[in-house]
Amino acid sequence: MRRTWLSVVVAALLLTGLTLWLPPSERPADGRSSARPWEVQVDGHGGSRAFDLELGVTTLTEAERRLGSEAEATLFQPVTGTLVLEAFFDNLSLGGLQADFVMVLDLPIDELEAIHGRGLRIARGREGVNRVQLDPVDLPAVRAAPITTITYLPSINLDPATLEKRFGPPAQRIAEGPGINHWLYPATGLDIIVNDDGKEVLQYVAPRDFEQLAAPLRGDPAER
Repeated sequence: MRRTWLSVVVAALLLTGLTLWLPPSERPADGRSSARPWEVQVDGHGGSRAFDLELGVTTLTEAERRLGSEAEATLFQPVTGTLVLEAFFDNLSLGGLQADFVMVLDLPIDELEAIHGRGLRIARGREGVNRVQLDPVDLPAVRAAPITTITYLPSINLDPATLEKRFGPPAQRIAEGPGINHWLYPATGLDIIVNDDGKEVLQYVAPRDFEQLAAPLRGDPAER
């Protein structure tokens, strides 16, 4: 659950992205998803939906259908810690904003270890995290796995005033380092990483799982 995210083109992306933050009546219909980053639905029992995806329930196949794009799945092997299976969606346009999505998929550890053993290639990544290329034989099981975490990486910077207008004030702010702060919304299972010098990152989990995300930020050594 810890994770691991100028030209005319940039100006055009900025103009397009800003339409997401307008009131619905002013935002042009794009004919795709009506889901917006701040529209998180909770069920009162610890579950939630973001981008029309129910965390812990919606499978990767269902997510691909609802987002209209196919994901690239990769198994990550940290030096310490457990194997993590992720699906990456590149440059999607939802509600007028371009963004990448990274989703963590839930499979039992014995299945992840079997997938690791069948991996076609292992590449060393940064910070000692290896990337395992999946054997096609494992793709059906991977695509049937439910999504537990959604990381949303917008292509534009979102200023704090706009974030607070749309999401409301966070329940807690935690500084991770110079210019980087986590805005925590436990009621909806959302962590917004506000970066003074870069793009913001939005991470969604089911509210019942939020403490697993927030505890390391608060410095709980048992969760590191």
